[in-house]
Amino acid sequence: MGAELIGIVVILMGIYQIYIGRKTYYNIKKNVKNPQPYVFMGVYFSLIVGIIFLVFGAFLIK
Repeated sequence: MGAELIGIVVILMGIYQIYIGRKTYYNIKKNVKNPQPYVFMGVYFSLIVGIIFLVFGAFLIK
């Protein structure tokens, strides 16, 4: 039971991470006229971490 609960929490963290990454990406695209490339590397890394959390959480639930 404990692993399933941790899996659900990890999945929620992954969903939140992807949501914040998308929100940040669109905010930068809209408000910053000439963004530096490393800013988007951080956003993409955030999205990758969110996907890893989703996969890891799914394995914990299984």
